Order: sequence, then structure tokens, then C-alpha cells
Amino acid sequence: MSADTPSTAPTIAAVRGAVQVRANTAADVLEATTRLLVALLDANRLAPERVVSAVFTTTEDLDADFPAHAARRLGWSDVPMLNAREIPVPGAMERVVRVLLTVRDVPRGARLVPVYLDGAAALRPDLVTRAAPAASASARRLALIGLGQIGGSIGLSLAGAPGWHRVGFDADAVTAGHAFAAGAVDELAPTLAAACAGAEIAVIATPVDTLAALVEAAAAALPPGAALLDTGSARGPVTPALRRAAARGIAAVGGHPSAGHEGRGFAAARAGLFAGAAFALLPVRGAVPDVVQALVRDLGARPVEVEPEAHDRALARTSHLPYLMACALRRLGGAEAARDLAGSGFRDMTRLAASDPRMAEAYCRANAREVAGAWRLLRDALDRRIAALGEA
Repeated sequence: MSADTPSTAPTIAAVRGAVQVRANTAADVLEATTRLLVALLDANRLAPERVVSAVFTTTEDLDADFPAHAARRLGWSDVPMLNAREIPVPGAMERVVRVLLTVRDVPRGARLVPVYLDGAAALRPDLVTRAAPAASASARRLALIGLGQIGGSIGLSLAGAPGWHRVGFDADAVTAGHAFAAGAVDELAPTLAAACAGAEIAVIATPVDTLAALVEAAAAALPPGAALLDTGSARGPVTPALRRAAARGIAAVGGHPSAGHEGRGFAAARAGLFAGAAFALLPVRGAVPDVVQALVRDLGARPVEVEPEAHDRALARTSHLPYLMACALRRLGGAEAARDLAGSGFRDMTRLAASDPRMAEAYCRANAREVAGAWRLLRDALDRRIAALGEA
């Protein structure tokens, strides 16, 4: 008897889901649909390549974009899709996207898990798997802007800490969807302004060359007296923007956690990434606000107050120049290493070269003056050391 008998052979199955969209805009339709699709795959442990087809329906009040475009952005380029408009029924819920996925290789007897998110959870409360929890009256609303390695790790690290309601925003809807599905945020906002509305604190965790503009935008959206913290490893470009935010009544604080690794994006985010790590804090005006101190404490990090100039000088020597050196060493000895003529020392010395070049080039460029100064000191020290070798 074949192991693949009719009673045990994998088969095609279907699973449904729904999400209520915040507003009839293209951004909201795509954001909500992305979250729904990612949550469906996550709840059923499905790889995208197992999706056979997708049928979307929308209530008649949603016409800003096709929800199938969200699936295309997730890379479902070969999946047949259909969009349909639902028949209007008096009293029906507004702004709902529904989807029916058919998937292959499902063992007979296996039950797929439907997913109903946000307001759509009221449609089938008996089938809800993970809707965004409502914030308690005492919870601090935290806006997380940027959900890559650092922003995602902040969200994951606070998952077990009481008293925080994490609202995330990322310009990449796919990243945002993965962060929500993994529990890094309690809800997603369609825009930066929506994430910051009513927040007690906003944390901006994006590349250094984007920080100044995002600080300006967040300061305009936050309520007066709210705290604003960034995580950039170079202070030069962002400090003036933080000062302008403080002039608007925002408790602006520069920040930089000495954590992270050469991994990239949300896939590199980890709960506990900041445990025991130093977290540099650079208040623009006055003392560090209580909410910032609470955040750093709940991340398990150690607050270290420092001036911007001292911070950038230190990071040039301990992070930025080492990255550039690792890249140069990899180019210098890469061919020999490929011929197996390198030991563990070469691997250790070049590990930083695997860092995300988008992030690394941004902070090195932003701190170019201090990096150049550190290089002159190192070059002089190496020249003396190498010259002494010939004198021995």
C-alpha cells in the first residue's frame, strides 16, 4: 500500500479571515489587508508558497484600493486572485475586507484556523485568534516608529512588561505586518501621525539619515508634554531637530542603545536584546522624563547620560570606524579566505562587515568628522607599531 493513500494524502483546504479597515484610504486598505494575510499564515504556520488562490471581498464603502495589492506586495506574484464587492445589507459592519485562501498540502483531518482582526472580531467572536487588545486605562501609549531590529526588539522586549500599549508604524507594510503577527506591537497605525496621536512617548528607530525629518513629524503629532526618544548612533544630524521639538513643548531626549548585531530588519529583532546593555540618554532640556526612565528600565537596559559630542567621539572609535575597517579587511583578504587561507581571527575581525549597509553607511556618514579623527589616531598608532617591527 502506498504511503500516500486517499485517507492520508495531503489535500487542498480553505481558510477565511476578515479585518475592519480604519478608513477608506489606499494606505489603510493595504495596511489592514497585509496584517490579515500575515496573521492567517502565522496562525496556521503556512509558507506563502502553499497558497493556491485568494478571493477578497470588500464592503461597498471600500473602494480606495484593491486588497489584492497587499498580497502582491507580500510577494504572492503567482497566486490567482479575485476581488469582489459585497452586496450591501442593512446593518452590516462597515469597512470590512474578507478573504478566503485556498492552500495546498494540508493533511486530511487538519483544521485551519480562521483569523478575525480588529472590529471584525465582532463578526465571529467564537473564531477570534488574536485581535489587538484594548489598552487599559493605566497603560502608557507608546508609539514605535520603525519596526526593524531595534524598534522590533523594543516591542518584543515590552511584550511581558505590564503598563504599555504598543502602537507601531513602519513605512514598509510587510514589515509592519510581520511585527504585528509576532506580537511586537498591540496595534498598527496607518501613519506616523496616527501612531503618535495621544501617545505618552514616541520612539523613533529608523536609519540615522531619516531621523531629523521623522522627529519633526512626530513632534508635530504628539500631544504637548509627551516624550520623544530616538535610537540613532550618531547625534550630529538629529540633535538640532530634537531641540526644535523641545521648543514646541515636547520632552525630547536623544537615545542610543548599545545593543544589536549584524542582522537586518525585523527578522533580527529579539526580546531581551537590551538586557544588561548600556542605553545612552541625551536629554535636550532638563532631566530625563520619568516615562523614558521607565521605558529603559523595562527594557532591562542601563541608562547612561552623556553629552552629544562625547557620544559621537566614543561611537566613532568603538563602532563606526570598526565597521569601516571590517569592510576594508574583508575586501583585502576575502580572496584568500575563500581559498581557506584564513583563521577564526579573520572571521571575527570582519563580522561587522555583514551589518546592514543602509544603516551603517548612514551613521558613518553622519559622524564623518569624528570617524576621520579616530582614523588619524589609529593610523598613527599602527604606523608606529609597524615601524617598530622592523627595528626589532
